[in-house]
Amino acid sequence: MKKYLALVVLLVAVFVLAGCKEKYKGLDKDVAGEVTILLWSGDGVFHEDIGNKNLTRDDLVSQNTATIYAVAKEFNKVYPNVKVNVLAKVGGPADGGTTWDQYKENFTLETGKTVDIWASTNLVDDVTRGLVADLSVFKDDPMYKSFNPGVMQMMNYYGIQAGLPQYLLPWGVYVNKSLADQKNIDVPEPNWTIEEYTDFVSNSQANVFYGSMDTPKSFIFTGTNTMAKQLLQHKAGEDFINMNSSEVRALIPYIAEWSEHSVWPQWDKAGAVEVENNSPMRPFMDANGWWSFNFFKNGALLTLDGDPWMMGDAANQTPGHWGSVQAEEWDIYPRPSTPYMGNSVGIVLDPLAVHNYALEDSNPELSDAEYAKLQLSYTFASFWIGDDASWEARKNQEFNDQGTYKTAINDSFPAVTGKAFDRQMEIWFEAPTHTYFADKSKTPGFHKLMEVFEKGEFFDVSDKAYPWTYDNNGTKSEILREWNNFNLPDVLTGTPGATSPRRTDAGFTDMVLSKLAGWNTTTNERFLLATTALQQGLITHYGMKAADFE
Repeated sequence: MKKYLALVVLLVAVFVLAGCKEKYKGLDKDVAGEVTILLWSGDGVFHEDIGNKNLTRDDLVSQNTATIYAVAKEFNKVYPNVKVNVLAKVGGPADGGTTWDQYKENFTLETGKTVDIWASTNLVDDVTRGLVADLSVFKDDPMYKSFNPGVMQMMNYYGIQAGLPQYLLPWGVYVNKSLADQKNIDVPEPNWTIEEYTDFVSNSQANVFYGSMDTPKSFIFTGTNTMAKQLLQHKAGEDFINMNSSEVRALIPYIAEWSEHSVWPQWDKAGAVEVENNSPMRPFMDANGWWSFNFFKNGALLTLDGDPWMMGDAANQTPGHWGSVQAEEWDIYPRPSTPYMGNSVGIVLDPLAVHNYALEDSNPELSDAEYAKLQLSYTFASFWIGDDASWEARKNQEFNDQGTYKTAINDSFPAVTGKAFDRQMEIWFEAPTHTYFADKSKTPGFHKLMEVFEKGEFFDVSDKAYPWTYDNNGTKSEILREWNNFNLPDVLTGTPGATSPRRTDAGFTDMVLSKLAGWNTTTNERFLLATTALQQGLITHYGMKAADFE
């Protein structure tokens, strides 16, 4: 009995202590401060205190500027004394001959303002140089807890949470059902297998339609346990990747099979590149603008495994819109399952980084003042990405895109899970560019894609968030160069100027299989170099120790 009473007392004490544990203390509503954001794909104008301006949709001529305007207006309803500034560069991050890093530095020199939040093109490099804050200090924040752990893990380095998902897409496969019906081709269900995919795309009519644009190695990369998944789950002392595994080797022969009904391999066949002006495919290529998305939206492809960022344009039902898919019925499926992996998705991820205020005094420990500045920026960034009010505001905000009014909300998926994901997808569906996908009976593949994504049933890495380059004698070089480019004969053979074997040649599969072991060794050596550099950066700038990586 005494033991029982002692146990009861102990449990009560534990529950009392647990109840007394300090919860996350959010930002004070009266806080005063300033947050400056740097993005691309904008109007090139530096907008100061944008949330306290009254701009019309005609004043806003880019989606990213309109996005921050809508979010800042909503944020300032809660935090009225915070100034939100934004510069969204015209074009892409490296357009105009200036690197993104240099553009960011130039901005600070010209304005005297620290960039508090920015879209990162290379999060690993930003961490290695100590530029970004560790956001795991906010792990007790309910908003932080709501973020998809699988996505957050893609930006986590040995416990350092270096980013939030600013632009986030599941990467599936466009399927033109109307074209298939016209050609009397059976359309697989969304839970298709790689064999069913292969049967489906093994249909073409020269220079009229093809099964696919290219041969998707991505299906192997995310459809085995030894490539993307192994990279994502890498443990110290183990290989990063095994592209010579039995799983990979078993799937490699599909590439040659797919090539018989794919546009690019057929264009390359018989040296078409060398005699392109005389190729019978030339009119077909010209008519579709040489861009994979054009081929799909014009009804020249049964499937397209690329251009996931075009889904909004594809579904835009505005009469005369240039990007609308010209088919009554089309869908976006998850990637086909393999014998080793269920239906999955790739992930498109643009990380959002927050300035590392901790190093402003050259000490990686956060002072109270540094924490206060970090919390302000983190609160805005997380509100932008994860709050329902932000989603609603962006959906309702319009901007003038060269005479056409569009919604500020882009195609990015919610980064949250559970009921919050469902709520924000409902907002997403209300945008004019997304209503096509709302009806599950019409787009069952898209809803399967959503389900796979929300449950985190994916294993992928992002080229903006995973070590993707290594120092090759002072030059940044692609770690996965051979794997990503083995469709090119000179890369496949290692002989400059080689023109064979191409994917449609008889010796192609055997040549690839013979190279995998050597490529695998080289690739793992490169990943080790890149990761060692990252670890040194974590030691130098974040106070970590070598033992933290064991």
